[in-house]
Amino acid sequence: MTAKIVRVLLVFTTILILGFYLPDLFRSRFEKRAGKRLLYYSEVKRDFVFSEEVYDSLRQANRMVYYDRSGNPLTENEYARLLPFDNARKLKMLGMMPDSLMGEPLTQEVLRSVRRVMLIGDRGFDFALAPLFESCPGHPGVDLPHDLFRIGRRGIEFIDAATNSVDTRKSRIFDEALREAGFRAPARDIFGIPSTIKSRDDGYFVVDARGKLFHLLMVHGAPRVKAIDNDFEIKQIKCHVPGEIYCHIFTPDNELYALLTDYTLKKLPLGKNNGRFMLTYNRYFRSYKNLGQDSSTMYVLDRDFEPVDRCAIAVNNYRNSPAAAAEERIFPFRIMLTPGYAHFIPIPNPVRQFWPVNLFFVLLLVVVKRLNRCRLTGAFHLVDLALTAVFGIYGFIAVLIFPNRY
Repeated sequence: MTAKIVRVLLVFTTILILGFYLPDLFRSRFEKRAGKRLLYYSEVKRDFVFSEEVYDSLRQANRMVYYDRSGNPLTENEYARLLPFDNARKLKMLGMMPDSLMGEPLTQEVLRSVRRVMLIGDRGFDFALAPLFESCPGHPGVDLPHDLFRIGRRGIEFIDAATNSVDTRKSRIFDEALREAGFRAPARDIFGIPSTIKSRDDGYFVVDARGKLFHLLMVHGAPRVKAIDNDFEIKQIKCHVPGEIYCHIFTPDNELYALLTDYTLKKLPLGKNNGRFMLTYNRYFRSYKNLGQDSSTMYVLDRDFEPVDRCAIAVNNYRNSPAAAAEERIFPFRIMLTPGYAHFIPIPNPVRQFWPVNLFFVLLLVVVKRLNRCRLTGAFHLVDLALTAVFGIYGFIAVLIFPNRY
């Protein structure tokens, strides 16, 4: 009996191992690398331009082609000249850098104004304890404080890292400041950048028990709290390094707001989206590229967050190929090493999606066992059939690797 139980455990372990390696092996054999297709907004042309990787049958290799929104072809240098912020070094080397842009000299300061930020609306980790930096230390950068804070049912508490004790005086001062601003403990969420790698600290954005938003800073050792009038529920906040925008705020429906440093809230006209954006901004425009599985949509806004233009393109990827459809039918699940991101992965229903293939492997296993003259009414033979019915091809292979000889 012990040997049979050990065999079942070995079969189950093999199923897990196959779930990790077999889909990758299948994909490496059948996946064909799709050519890249990218869109950018040209500040020079004030319109979208595209680059696409296509297969050249004469050269037996991929090559890049460039064209504008009307489909007119562009040379590589023409394409680069339309995107001076992305190709500044190349244009300078070729002596093709424009002298001015939108009536303003295109200086090095203007070229350095470009920034790129990834905005993801999915919930991340929460701050159980976080350092509250001094926002006016009297020198560039920030200093790591000797204590950490938390905001629970008793309000804000500062804990000295060396003694692991609560600094009651500092806690009382900051708690009174929060309560005077209308804050109600405990904090539902705390968002910020708890890092010393920044030129200045802008504090934390705290959501109280009612869902109201507050800005908490420490200035010359004293608390500074600002209540922010938000009339929407907050799902996630992406804070930025010091600039004209404090943060971007996601709602549960992935509506996106920008909070400026004057505490103005701007609702961004980005339409329906999946909550994943690549933000690129410079002195003239802000582009929010929504990265989907099958398409890429770019929204271009002006400096006042008013809509300028919008463009969407289809993205060729493995997910839409016949091989991907076969993979989804053959393999009941796939094991991936995704620490901290498991909640992003959809869990399929093996009964609904895989029962035809799983039933095929069950019948095939019955045939194999009958050819080996096995008694199918035995308890552990029924366990083999059950594992194959649930885990499909994984269970079938695992049972054949460790056959039931009893």
